[in-house]
Amino acid sequence: MVLEFLFKKLSMLKWLLLLVLFIPGYNAVNGQVSNFRLYDAGSGIQAATDQSVVYSRFVPFNGRPSICFTLQKTDPTVENGKRAEVFFRAEKSVPVERWYAFNIWLPASFVADSLPEIVAQWHATPDFSLGEDYRSPPIALEIQNGKYQLATRWATQAVNDNDNVTGKSSVNFGNVENGKWTQWIFHIIFSYKNDGLIEVWKDGSKFYTKAGPNYYNDQTGPYFKFGIYKWDWLKTDISTTVNKRILYFSDIKFGDNNAKIGDFLNNN
Repeated sequence: MVLEFLFKKLSMLKWLLLLVLFIPGYNAVNGQVSNFRLYDAGSGIQAATDQSVVYSRFVPFNGRPSICFTLQKTDPTVENGKRAEVFFRAEKSVPVERWYAFNIWLPASFVADSLPEIVAQWHATPDFSLGEDYRSPPIALEIQNGKYQLATRWATQAVNDNDNVTGKSSVNFGNVENGKWTQWIFHIIFSYKNDGLIEVWKDGSKFYTKAGPNYYNDQTGPYFKFGIYKWDWLKTDISTTVNKRILYFSDIKFGDNNAKIGDFLNNN
């Protein structure tokens, strides 16, 4: 059953309807399922304007509205970056097993660009007490040069930064497809040890599995974000072929270690 929650971002003074399906028994990444609001502590919207993240009927999913994200190069900086994202509360610790599913629709205006953007990420909270600062996300679904790619970083040491990780990888996930919904399903066991796992389905077909470490050795677990994050737009000396990005999300689903792949497949 799809539950429709009405959220309010206080700084925008605007209501946003976010369509999220929660698998029974899961607590929405440590939030309340039945009373989950984006302005609860630890969850919310990171966006420059009240038009950056909006409820949209322009591109429906199975007759239901979607969420439209708009990011312009000239937008003010938000949280030290150029972004329009929804984020959820962090897991308490790792290892932890979770499922995530979402659908992305890219309009014809979403042309190839040499500068990458993140459309979904599983971020880490630094251990500030140990002297850490924010780092690149351990796991991120990116788009660059008209292709999806999965970027993964991990670190076994208790303190790390972007230049001090145990390993990293970037895997080509194929060409983007404009003008249609693309479903992504991620089954992840977050861990900085060998018991980690990433499994990915695209449009109902499984095509990627990676066993082993996929996270940082942090005291806190990951928090999920989706939308648009284009970090290179902060740099004035880098040229870009586009100055505006628009994309749509719908039918976001979460699951815990009791969930199965059949809980997430689109029923078109």
